[in-house]
Amino acid sequence: MVYESVCCYSGVDVQALQARSDEHLVVDLVSLESVRVALESYELLRQMAGLRSWLCSNLDLLSLVAGVALVLRKVELPRLLVQEAKLEGGVLEALLLLKNSAITLLHLGEAIKEGLEQVDESFDDVISRRVRQVGVSLKDTADQVLGGHNIVWLQARVTLLLQPINALLATPVIFP
Repeated sequence: MVYESVCCYSGVDVQALQARSDEHLVVDLVSLESVRVALESYELLRQMAGLRSWLCSNLDLLSLVAGVALVLRKVELPRLLVQEAKLEGGVLEALLLLKNSAITLLHLGEAIKEGLEQVDESFDDVISRRVRQVGVSLKDTADQVLGGHNIVWLQARVTLLLQPINALLATPVIFP
């Protein structure tokens, strides 16, 4: 059985694979333009690989980055937290969601770091460092509000929370 090989350097390259009818293909995932497109790219590759006899390098790492993108969608707009905070009882729920998302990010960041180290110990891992930074920032913020700071304090920090989240979502994903 002969497998053709194709390299993907972006989410557009992954989308272009939909037009292929190859039954046997090796997809070498080299990079994506950002964390933001990781979830859609993962969904497409997973679906296409499942329908055909396709092999895909870095699919496990992509699943972790896709998990980061999914979690960030829930907290990308902390303004929701502020809006919910105006509703009775919504404060605690929103803060716990924020804290749980932060903890999930910390675990995903560590898993990405470990996955990359298994492949190439010398690889410059920007993603897990940024995931950790965002996770720590969100967790610290939630802990401080749960510990006694008021919502006005949180509202003043929404912009500071958004900056590292947006930077992480815009980070290019380079696979070893």
